[in-house]
Amino acid sequence: MKYSALSAISFLAVSSLGLPEFYWGVSKASPGQIIVTNNMNRPVRLDKVAQGPSVDGVKIIRDQEIILNQGQTVEVSATEISADLKFNEQQAHNQVELSYTSGDQDTYNFAIKPIEGSGFPGAIEVIPLSPRPSPQCHPLVWYPGQGNTAQATCQDHTPLRVFLREAHHPPEFNKFDKFDGWY
Repeated sequence: MKYSALSAISFLAVSSLGLPEFYWGVSKASPGQIIVTNNMNRPVRLDKVAQGPSVDGVKIIRDQEIILNQGQTVEVSATEISADLKFNEQQAHNQVELSYTSGDQDTYNFAIKPIEGSGFPGAIEVIPLSPRPSPQCHPLVWYPGQGNTAQATCQDHTPLRVFLREAHHPPEFNKFDKFDGWY
């Protein structure tokens, strides 16, 4: 009896090391698909960099490069547990990225972040195509000069719709607004 209990415990320990997602709740959630439309008046380069599962302790990195012409729409597979979609003008190092990573309880998190020079000239709008909208799974908008956006969290396989457009900042408030004491 003592040996059979030890054997069972050993089996469970070895199994959990080999398949941790079944024992430790590691989620493999992702958008499944990201649809990107370039509404800017210039071509934009999209670089997808994704990390796959470890093989013998080495992480596999996949890279995909697409040139998006004005008005062009592409679908990008987003089934990895973590990926960055980097947007930049051709021949320039001013980048911004849409990053997503697997969360917990069959969810994934995403945000928009400026990188490498952070002078990307366009605005980026990311809209989750959720059949069941929630306060956590909400659209994000990024403008040039802005820092990282807040993070949003969506259910597994909620696709993302991305629009790149010329940056038209919201208008500034009028200094002489009727409510500021100036008459």
